[in-house]
Order: sequence, then structure tokens, then C-alpha cells
Amino acid sequence: MKTKFWMIGWVLVWGLVACNGRGVAPLEPQATGVPTAVSERCGDKSQLATELRFFNWGSYMDPDILAQFEAECGVKVHQDIYSSNEEMIAKIQSGNAGYDVVVPTDHAIQTMIGRGLLRELTMGNIPNFANLKASQIGLYYDPENKYSVPYQWGVTGIAYNTAAFPTPPTSWSVLFDPTELCEHTGFASLLDDEREVLGAALTYLGYEYNDTDSAHHAEAMALITASKPCLAGFDSDVFNLTLVSEEILLAHAWSGGVAQARSENDKVAFFIPEEGGAIWQDNLAIPVDAPSPYTAEIFINYLLLPDIGAQLSNYTYYFTPNEAAEPLLATDYFAILESGGMLIAPETYERLEWIKRNDETVIFSDTWTTVKAR
Repeated sequence: MKTKFWMIGWVLVWGLVACNGRGVAPLEPQATGVPTAVSERCGDKSQLATELRFFNWGSYMDPDILAQFEAECGVKVHQDIYSSNEEMIAKIQSGNAGYDVVVPTDHAIQTMIGRGLLRELTMGNIPNFANLKASQIGLYYDPENKYSVPYQWGVTGIAYNTAAFPTPPTSWSVLFDPTELCEHTGFASLLDDEREVLGAALTYLGYEYNDTDSAHHAEAMALITASKPCLAGFDSDVFNLTLVSEEILLAHAWSGGVAQARSENDKVAFFIPEEGGAIWQDNLAIPVDAPSPYTAEIFINYLLLPDIGAQLSNYTYYFTPNEAAEPLLATDYFAILESGGMLIAPETYERLEWIKRNDETVIFSDTWTTVKAR
């Protein structure tokens, strides 16, 4: 059965490349892998720091991996959590944040490179980069992977409770058309993310996810404002838990967080709206002022080991960019993703867009500030 899921799942998932559940609250830990060889997994131990500070999204790291790294390499990892790329960037940009490794999404890598916030990687210390799938490296935001290596990737769409929606929804209208949304007043949520929410609204209106036209933003603002009275709120942190408890029956959501919820409640399912959605990849990167860059590179290399890469995705339920890890993924991982709608047909990927940043996309922050104030 595992072979069947591997063949079906990855033909669908890896048909096109793609990152924030990644910003969701932790469920019970999943089964973990067993460490193998030790010495070659820790680099030159004489150069390792005794501690490493890791700034990450919530529920985006199996704590057993951190314990294994400490046991094998003698480095204690202190993990702090953030809820958005904007929060993380502000912390790093403030200076002397003290973090050795951060996990920016693709467009955030683009921003941080432009602001001089990231350190170039010494790839000789990261030989497991060779384990990564060719389609997941050299992407638009860091074409030579000078500053980042892939961590996990996923897609953004809508989660719903199959008992509450016996006819599965297909459109963003369930969140943005008050006639439909208000049938479930107080039981629906949008992500607390300026680019995702505004991008989804723009897509529903027939525009691009990255549209910067001020008139189109005014339309999106009006759409979201009209929906707010029927929403439970904006939530990027615990939507997986509220889907499990059925406090929320409809959620703008990241795919892996929905899969985490489905692992606890099989009425939770996922779809990409017919109008489109987002595709993204989160990455490991080192701040320019990191206290322990060598240790950071060894930690990154450790996360790219095949068994550790599989252990990570078995925990997060996001897609792994690690080709060598694919055969080690659990049968349950594929079963949950396939049955819950997280494995997307190749033609669906044509409707997905990367979130990009440029001089004009500052309008998203301006629009979002107004939306949240209303």
C-alpha cells in the first residue's frame, strides 16, 4: 500500500514545484525516525557552538528532531516561534536578534536578500543539498541558492467540514460571498496574512494574486470588509485545532495544517478553489549577524538527511523537497493527504500563483492595515 500511495501521490504532487502550519498550533507528535550514523552528520564537532537559536513557524518542527540533533551533535537548540513573515523580518531587521537559522517563505527570502539581512551559505558545509529535488531549487527568489535551501512546501486553499458541507464547495465564494458565508456565521476563518487574504480576494474577483492596481485593491477591501461580520476571525495560528474541535467548519488554510487536522478528525477536507490559490516554499536561511553560522550550516545539513527529512514531513504533513526522503515517508502520510484532498492534480497547479514582492507590492500592507482597522 505504501508503494501505491508513493506512486499516485508523488505523480500528482511533484507534477509542478511549489511553507506557514507553518504557523499552526501543535497536535500530538507523529511517529519519528531512528538516527543512523553519527560522526558524518555533525560536521567538525570542534567548531560547533554549544547552543543554536532557531526562529520558526509554529508546529513546523518535530521536537524529537531537535532532541536527536542535541544528542548526536552536542548542540542545544532553542526554538522561538513567529506567526508571519512580516513579524520575523521585523525582528531580524531590528538587529542583534541572536538567531542562527530562520525559515522565510519564498517571497520573504526575496525581501531579506534585498535588505541585506541574510548571510551567503558555505555550501561545502551543506553536502546534503544534493538530496534536494531539482525542481525545488534555483527558484525565482534565490536562483543560485546562495542564501537559502528548501525546507517544506505547500499550497493555500480552503478547509471544510464534510458533515457541514455534504456538497463540497468549489469556489472562494464560500468565504467572500456573504450570502454563502453567513450561512455559517461564526464558524469560518481567514488566515491572518496580508498577502494570502488579499491575494485570495483578488483571485476571486478575477485578478491575479499579486495584483497591485489600487482600484482592484479597493474592490478586495470592500469584499473582505463585507465578509467580516460573519467570520469568527483571522487565524494563522490555531486553525488546525479549531477544525479538529469543529469550532470552525470552514477555513482559509495551508495544506499541511489541514492535513494535521484531518489526522485527528476525518471530517476535515481541503480543496483549491476553481478561481485559483497560492503555491509557496519555506526555506532555511542564516541571518547576516547570526552568532554561530558554522553550527547553523551543520544544522541545515542535518535537516536535509533523508531520514530526518522524512521524519519532518511525517510530522508537519507538508510536502518535502527532499528527493532522498520520499521513499521513507509513512503510509499514513500519503493516506491522509490523498483522502483529504491535499494531493492536487497537475492541471490544478496551473491555477496556483507564487506570491512575489516588488516595489509596488507595498500596497498590500497599506490595504491590509485598513482592512484590519475596519
